[in-house]
Amino acid sequence: MKRLTLIAALAAAAPATQAAPLVDIYAGGYSWDTETTGTIASGSSDIDMEDDLGFDDTDQTVLFVGVEHAVPILPNVRLRHMDLSDDGRNTLIDPVTFNGETFTGDVASEYDLDMLDGTFYWTPLDNVVKLDLGVTVRRMDAEVTIRSDSFGNAATEKADETFPMGHLAVRANLPLTGVYVGGEVNAIEYDGSGMRDYSARVGWRSDFLLGVEAGYSRMEIELDDVGGLDSDLEIGGPYIAATLAF
Repeated sequence: MKRLTLIAALAAAAPATQAAPLVDIYAGGYSWDTETTGTIASGSSDIDMEDDLGFDDTDQTVLFVGVEHAVPILPNVRLRHMDLSDDGRNTLIDPVTFNGETFTGDVASEYDLDMLDGTFYWTPLDNVVKLDLGVTVRRMDAEVTIRSDSFGNAATEKADETFPMGHLAVRANLPLTGVYVGGEVNAIEYDGSGMRDYSARVGWRSDFLLGVEAGYSRMEIELDDVGGLDSDLEIGGPYIAATLAF
């Protein structure tokens, strides 16, 4: 909640900063229609998010705000908050073990992935085509819980990790239309763990600050014994965003 408040406050303050010369402010938020697939483990059992736990499609919320300027040596900055959560229910035929607890029969489960990105990037090319290169530092706070409706036992596992990721983004503006197309990649691999996300988008910006954007975004989360949690997850789907640019 504190992270959401911070980003909302920065976005609200953006109009006051537009008077600063050579400074551009942008902000937005989007609803992301995601499907969660892959496996988690805390122990010897790989647990399938769909087949074992019954996870399906759900809507997620993402907010972002950024500042771009004309000082070459200093990076541009974007903050992005992703509050990814879902719950599922299913009936297990074969038992699974999670954090020392064995589950069978009817189970309910939930996950909460709270992620805060700070992206620091430079723009070596900015005309019809805009190219951004830099680093994204992502703080992830993850929690997974499984409960047995049949026997009443429950288990929770948490994982907190900070990922420094390479950042690449490109955008091509269609002249005189306000329409643009683009994509973005953030990625890191180390010590058996990794974090990757990809997005492709098309958008339109009006002459009156407001804009709209639609695209597809996918995140891959591989954890190797991070806080006792292993994962090989994919979270992805289409999104539609409302944007502001000052």
